[in-house]
Amino acid sequence: MRTLSIVIVAVAAMCACSVEASAQSAAAQAAGQGQKPPAKIPDLSVNWIAGGGRTTFNDYQFTEEGEKRFKAYDFKVDDPAYKCIGASWTRIWLNPNVVVELRQTKDEIRMRYEWMDITRIIPLVDPLAANPRRNNVKGHPALGSSAAWYDGDTLVIDTIDFAPGYITTMVERAGIPQSRRMHTVERLHRDGDVLTIETTHFDPANYRTPVISTIKYQKTDWEIMKYGCTPEEASVVAPR
Repeated sequence: MRTLSIVIVAVAAMCACSVEASAQSAAAQAAGQGQKPPAKIPDLSVNWIAGGGRTTFNDYQFTEEGEKRFKAYDFKVDDPAYKCIGASWTRIWLNPNVVVELRQTKDEIRMRYEWMDITRIIPLVDPLAANPRRNNVKGHPALGSSAAWYDGDTLVIDTIDFAPGYITTMVERAGIPQSRRMHTVERLHRDGDVLTIETTHFDPANYRTPVISTIKYQKTDWEIMKYGCTPEEASVVAPR
């Protein structure tokens, strides 16, 4: 009986060693194949305000239709801001001196834009899903429907289903158009207290090349305030 007990203990010890060795071997194999643990999700959940650096646009190229629409733009009648409606996410990001409150949860991204009091709720999805869940913003058809995911330390926001409108209505680029064919990809990356928003606009109806904007925000302690736009008040200040 004593001999049998010794044999059983020895076998058990050998099994335990074998399991441990297998686990170590699998870990070593994974390391050898370059597999890494998931990257840490970036902490973007603070308040942001424009001013973290210079805003840039690439040298995009219009199609004939795009150039026609650009030249025909009349801010007195075409700028949707005079109706308290957002023209595009790029136009909203370009607005100076207003706060954006960004919050992350395990299921979604929540952004409150002080400008026009817009709240954007974006579901976090599998980027390989055939038909990922998307959300839009009621009353703002030119902002499309968005889904999001993380690419390492970068938040990616993918947006489709735009109504015709304008990528921006500000300064020298006022009136660069967008069509129903537009598809945008926003990439948000934090470096210290600076948030870079790089947006690539794919719109073959209006452009032969993508339109790429880079806008920088900085962390702020300012709290978000109510913008309080009403179409009646906006139309009063609209230029004649």
